[in-house]
Amino acid sequence: MGAAQRKPFLLLEGVPVLVRAFQALAESPSVRKVLVVCHPEDVRRADELLAHAPARAKLEAIVPGGAERIDSVRVGALWPVSGVDLLLVHDGARPLVTSAAVESVVRAAEQHGAALLALPITDTVKRSPDGKSVVETLERSQLYRAQTPQAFEAKRFRALLERAQADGFRPTDDAALWERYEGPVALVPGEVTNLKITQPADLDLARAILQARAHST
Repeated sequence: MGAAQRKPFLLLEGVPVLVRAFQALAESPSVRKVLVVCHPEDVRRADELLAHAPARAKLEAIVPGGAERIDSVRVGALWPVSGVDLLLVHDGARPLVTSAAVESVVRAAEQHGAALLALPITDTVKRSPDGKSVVETLERSQLYRAQTPQAFEAKRFRALLERAQADGFRPTDDAALWERYEGPVALVPGEVTNLKITQPADLDLARAILQARAHST
């Protein structure tokens, strides 16, 4: 992003991305508790920003994460929360997910054990080993862009995290754990508007989406 602060704290129409992502997830009826895992230096700041969030009652805790994504996911998944049947993992940089999408992935995980939101790739996909020249065109008909939240049966997913740690398997995507050790993950149609804030232009697009939603209500 090239910004002076981490992506979750960038303002989106005057509200930090983290707050919007938390609120979007917490507003879903199936979500009972939300655990925020963030950079160790940001715990206090995240707590201050979420102190007055409308769905603050669903905030379980704000805890420091690890060196990589898989480490932070492990912290969150193993946090002692009673009565949890499903675990949802959501990116703090995806502030525009809708309750409808969250509920859809929850229902699919309840039926299949694991599910994720994803969109089919519509662009032609090229492979370049060096970033300078293209050596291959990939068949896109079977390719999808993964989104979050991704949902998993809690007990089995926790066991997979421990197994992956023992094997030294460190994926950048949570569903990859299930794919490796359990098998196929149910695919739920994602949303074009469920974008991940990665580049400066993404903030402009997110603002336009929010403005369009405001005008449609």
